[in-house]
Amino acid sequence: MCGPAFLMSMVTLAAIALLAVVTFSTPFIRGLYFLRSDFAGGTTFGVFGFCNDLTGTCTGKQLGYHHEPQLVDPLTTVLILYPIAFPSIAAGLALLGLLTLMPVAFSRRDRGLPFVLFALLSTFAFLAAAGAFGVTMYLFTVARDRFHAQGFSASYGPSVWIALSATAVLLIIALNAGCGTCIGGRLGRQARHLVYTY
Repeated sequence: MCGPAFLMSMVTLAAIALLAVVTFSTPFIRGLYFLRSDFAGGTTFGVFGFCNDLTGTCTGKQLGYHHEPQLVDPLTTVLILYPIAFPSIAAGLALLGLLTLMPVAFSRRDRGLPFVLFALLSTFAFLAAAGAFGVTMYLFTVARDRFHAQGFSASYGPSVWIALSATAVLLIIALNAGCGTCIGGRLGRQARHLVYTY
């Protein structure tokens, strides 16, 4: 039961969990945020809004918000892509890849088709997560630079690093599945069914 398909399915499940955690950053989970600034006594920014640390108040949980002049409406409307499109696509593709591995993980026969499907789905999941990470880094780097230009300190939060780790895990899965599928996973090893007698 603890073969390569089972291990890949567990690692894929871990990547799905990381993507789900990143999606519900501030104001849902106040400890997870993409950007923190000392503006107005401390402000943390997430995907669905921002919270003020001094007063303990948060904006409503909504898609698209503004915090003038650092985060303006055109920037936060692009944030809609992050929780809806990119992690949903990445997690959905990773979940489909996980489902294609289930018949292989619990059987003793070697089936090639689920590995090919898993390699394709895991590659697309990585590309979606990498796109989400790129968009998010661009948006919050612009906001961080605007805070710095106004004399406030701003730094990245834990959601950035969780998103990076989810992207890295999906890259490892895609490379492992792709190399195992394309070159047969042997890398110079002799096939078990071949016996050479000289």
